[in-house]
Amino acid sequence: MAAFDMRRPRELRGESSVEPASSPRPNGPDTHAGDATVTSDHDTGPALASQPPPARWGHLERLEQIGRGEFGEVYRAWDVQLERQVALKLSRSDSRFRSSASWGGLQEARLLARVRHPSVVTVYGADHREDRFGVWMEYIRGRTLEAFLQRKGPLAAREATGIGLDLCAAVAAVHAAGLLHRDIKTKNVMRERGGRIVLMDFGLSQDIRSLTPLHGATDSHARDICGTPVYMAPELLWRQQATVQSDIYSIGVLLYHLVTGSYPVEARNLAEVRQVHERGETVPLEFRRPGLPEPFVWMLELALAPDPADRFATVGHMLEALRASLELSRDSTSENLRGPSRPASPRRSALSGTPPDPSFPGPSDSAA
Repeated sequence: MAAFDMRRPRELRGESSVEPASSPRPNGPDTHAGDATVTSDHDTGPALASQPPPARWGHLERLEQIGRGEFGEVYRAWDVQLERQVALKLSRSDSRFRSSASWGGLQEARLLARVRHPSVVTVYGADHREDRFGVWMEYIRGRTLEAFLQRKGPLAAREATGIGLDLCAAVAAVHAAGLLHRDIKTKNVMRERGGRIVLMDFGLSQDIRSLTPLHGATDSHARDICGTPVYMAPELLWRQQATVQSDIYSIGVLLYHLVTGSYPVEARNLAEVRQVHERGETVPLEFRRPGLPEPFVWMLELALAPDPADRFATVGHMLEALRASLELSRDSTSENLRGPSRPASPRRSALSGTPPDPSFPGPSDSAA
């Protein structure tokens, strides 16, 4: 499938900032419409020339470049004061980045500093030296989930559920800090050596308290489309405001991708992604990979509901549903692989008159 690239004014992406430059880059399902992060409907110009940074920037010694973008470069660096490796993001030295407001990396660091969770990358500091803004953060030794998927192939539902539990806990912490991530995908989540899951790349994050149309506009037509198209909730494609439910949808797409290697939407460009959602032609998980545990499938159906009102109310609800699906799957295995009767979601219950299974949290249940 052909790649499409509506170039993001590429602030340094999470997988580049910490994954060693020698690590193989995946080539596969995430190289089509899902691969490009969009920050607007308009393309950006070519990157301007920039002088290379010095070998030492403040108390940080550059060791090797591990990523680059239009807005700057990412380096593996050595903190000579604390004697540890860090990931260093440096802005370019050209005139576009002479103020803190003009470099998104600094705003990303400020938002990230509000979140404290083992599964969220830790920012250590920020500074302005020698006409460059810089941010240094935790250096993760591992691979993105996308690289892990390309190396291993589609995961078992149980392994994907374990990743989903850690990711939901991380996103819940992000939301508790008053932020939306807005670009959750396999390339923005690392799997550290040892198995720790780490959410990264807060370049598109938004403060929930400032959920107003961009640039002071009062209608949805003035909002830019931001995110990765095949991971984006349908409402975002029509410029509706991002919400907790749009992050939940992205987690659902990520888990779908982990167990299938594909996406609910087959598309080559943003227009085709819209068309698929308009026609209701997303591909059900059971069609992509028959035989997955039913509780896992039901949980993803809720997360991927086209209407945000039908999704989980919070990421905490989704986390509890993941735990419940794991327990129900274990029960079904102990019952000679015959699962319990299908728990109805709140939406289906309203239509059928069947009360939902209390052990399977839905959008309106309590995440105790």
